[in-house]
Amino acid sequence: MKNTMNCLICVALPVFALSNAVAEQSSERGAAEGMVEYGPSKAAKQSIDIADYLDGDEFLGGKFSTWLELASDYVYRGTSETRDGKIPSIKGAITWTHTSGIYLGLYSANNLFPGNGPRNNNSSINALWGPYIGYSTKDIVGTGINYNGMVFQYMYPGSSNNNYAEVFNYVDKQYGKWNLKAEFTPTISDWFGVKSLRSYNVAFLPSYSLPYGVTVSGGIGYQWFKNDGPRIDYNGDGRQDLNWMHWNVGLNRKVFGYLVDLRYHDTNIKKGEHDLYGNTDPSWKTVNQRLVIAVSKSF
Repeated sequence: MKNTMNCLICVALPVFALSNAVAEQSSERGAAEGMVEYGPSKAAKQSIDIADYLDGDEFLGGKFSTWLELASDYVYRGTSETRDGKIPSIKGAITWTHTSGIYLGLYSANNLFPGNGPRNNNSSINALWGPYIGYSTKDIVGTGINYNGMVFQYMYPGSSNNNYAEVFNYVDKQYGKWNLKAEFTPTISDWFGVKSLRSYNVAFLPSYSLPYGVTVSGGIGYQWFKNDGPRIDYNGDGRQDLNWMHWNVGLNRKVFGYLVDLRYHDTNIKKGEHDLYGNTDPSWKTVNQRLVIAVSKSF
């Protein structure tokens, strides 16, 4: 009997040890499978992760923003780019801004330039695409001065010979209800594709906060050129009349979530006396005094 019990114990112990080992391996395998998902469950988890990522508002450490505007005219430094509002101006931009202050985006707008095409329009230029990259920073070394610089590429579909690039530079500072801003913008390629013609724009752009959420703002600027190419004398007066001044003043306020801006624009360009915008054709309404209303929204 004693020998029989010893035999049973000898058999049972290895079986018990084996069963424990199998159970432990099964438990470890179950834990590992809990950490590493397979099949449909893994695909579902990945799908949820991707959905959560796409539903977020951050991409590569930055965020996207969008701006849209509908206006009665498109005014560029005092001159109309929609033939005195013959068509409404539609503009838009999408920008990705990194937490470091670096940003990049794409701007787009419609155009209607005067020319020799049907109804005295330029049939080659109807839109503007503007990819851009820049950097913005606030309160430089505790001075309260802010800076925003941007390289902007003008691209005209159907008329690539007119493409060119500018470098916008803005500095501003807040003084109570006043914001004082200055701009310096040179070209880094031939202005509007005119050989060896370089452009420089300087402007002073103040604004003041009024009661009830109204802001009054304006600007006065001077656009001048350096011409190292062929002489430009379109009006035949023996001089190169290229430079001009431009100014504007207006009011804006948010209304139902939209920014509404009413603004007066003018320039000292005179018809028949300017080599770039002084055409005497009455249909070329690009340098008239103008009042522009614009409605925009950022989101």
